[in-house]
Amino acid sequence: MQSNFSAKANCRSEAYRAASGEQSLEFLRYFWREEGVAPIDNRGETILHFLAIHGNVAGLEILDPLNIKDLEITNSSGDTPLHEAVRFGKKDMVEMILRKEKDLIFLRNKLGETPLYVAAASGEKEIFTFLANYDFTKLTMRRNDGKTVLHAAVDHYFYDLAIHIVNLYPDIVSIRDDDGMTALNVLATKKLSFRSGSVYLFEEIGKTPSVPVQMAEIIIYFCIPVLFEESKLSDNSSNTQARTKVVPIERSLFANFLLGNSWLQAIDEAKQKHILALILAKMLLEKFDWSYTHSAQNPLMQASKLKINELVVEILRIYPEAVETLDEEGRNILHVAVKHKNRFLFDYLVKTVAHKDRILADIDQKGNTILHYAANVGSPFRTSTAEHEEEIWCILSVFMMMWGVLWFKRVKSHVHPRLWDVKNSNGVTAEELFEENHLHIRKEAEDAIRNLANSALILATLLCTVNFAAIFTLPGGFDQKTGLPMFLNKLKFELKMMIFYLCAAILSSAVTIGTLLSFILCKFDTDDFYISLPTRVVNAMVSVFYATTFSVLACVQTLNLDNIFWNKDVWWLIIAMVTVGFIMTLIYIDLAFPIFDYLYYLVSYSFTSPKRGHM
Repeated sequence: MQSNFSAKANCRSEAYRAASGEQSLEFLRYFWREEGVAPIDNRGETILHFLAIHGNVAGLEILDPLNIKDLEITNSSGDTPLHEAVRFGKKDMVEMILRKEKDLIFLRNKLGETPLYVAAASGEKEIFTFLANYDFTKLTMRRNDGKTVLHAAVDHYFYDLAIHIVNLYPDIVSIRDDDGMTALNVLATKKLSFRSGSVYLFEEIGKTPSVPVQMAEIIIYFCIPVLFEESKLSDNSSNTQARTKVVPIERSLFANFLLGNSWLQAIDEAKQKHILALILAKMLLEKFDWSYTHSAQNPLMQASKLKINELVVEILRIYPEAVETLDEEGRNILHVAVKHKNRFLFDYLVKTVAHKDRILADIDQKGNTILHYAANVGSPFRTSTAEHEEEIWCILSVFMMMWGVLWFKRVKSHVHPRLWDVKNSNGVTAEELFEENHLHIRKEAEDAIRNLANSALILATLLCTVNFAAIFTLPGGFDQKTGLPMFLNKLKFELKMMIFYLCAAILSSAVTIGTLLSFILCKFDTDDFYISLPTRVVNAMVSVFYATTFSVLACVQTLNLDNIFWNKDVWWLIIAMVTVGFIMTLIYIDLAFPIFDYLYYLVSYSFTSPKRGHM
């Protein structure tokens, strides 16, 4: 009996391999006659399922006799062989199965998914179009939880197919699942499908660990040619309804070759996805019934909370009255934009909304004004929430504090003064809430600046000392009779340049030392993080950069005076110095960019704020 069991197990293993085409077809016929539709694995898959998965049409043809009941056998998930053939894009197998029995197309798995739904969820556009020729109804295009084929395509990021589905079944756009979600609601949760949710924006520079790399990626993103463009066509079946078609654009072979690199390919795929997602969003909005929406399933609020700015702009362009929408907590879109420190959306709303004074004055169910939400901890590159407060440390706390003060003042300048002292349901004003939320951050920022100042002070003092000593130890020495440098007559210009570099390094080091001492003596009040501390940080970073640069230049000039560079054996020294200099410059840009970015917005906001207030 044991040998009989082993023989069956071996037979099933051979059949498992044969289904993929690795074994002869004759063995499949033998297995079929002996085992039939007996499950091969613990998923309940039969030999028919595996033939469908691999698209082994020849293997299916030799199975005899094969009746319709065999093709209706399901696995543990309720999938028939047709489901599997559709899921893995085996069109020839799909056509063959349907030639045997076309009613198999209406069978559902345990989730209630028909093969058409599986095609949509798998992004198989060609198979979906083939199956769509059968007589489907709205009921057969939905699964048990109410999700339609359009929900499936959008949820799995197959936007080209979703556009095709909207053109085939325009009425499906307004269908909601059991949670009340339409396809537009689903799209409003796909942050990475839109450019505003990516790192390929100049406004988002600093969002990634490396600023130079991000700058390069943004430039590449702009240079990559698009693969799709939107085209409006007249629908033959309806003279009043326009159809949208995505037209593929041919790219040169050279462009395709360059974009074959995995890094560039990822940027290319992201850009094409952003284009398709925006086209789909416009199509869904044209057929969206806004009157039915409520706070729990509102695509405008969903997109606002995830910073999908393109979708917000499109919604407000088509439905400007949607700006009055409130979520389940009584917050409007401006509350959400301010809470998450969404610079673009806030500026867009205060410039374009017809009744901006109303939404600026809205108070939520807990008595919070827009200014209370501006008191949240965060930066434009980090979602404002108290949940991450314990993660903030070192220099990050400094930027959090700076952006917090700047953002609070920015919002305050747009809010009517009568709302400045409004208390929420907890009896706290916006300024009191700001101080309460930022107490821990301010302490962390103070400790971080003092520690960094102490460390940098050692470097600045060392640079100053070394350069000061170098002035009295010039190359070539000094004339014992006149006391003048020996190279003063031979290499007068080169020697003067060296002395200039040394003096400039000493001066820069002295400025750095003075600035760092001011950090140690600072009171670190909240207002200090607005202009005073950022200005001093920039001053320290610039001065230490110049001190280091001039020290290096003085060193190079010393080597030049000693004719080191004329020695052919030290060519590697020049290459090494240039390489190190380039790398250090990139590192400095990476470190200095956040503070300069802050100063840019500080100056920009100072010219665009309608009125000024004080904290």
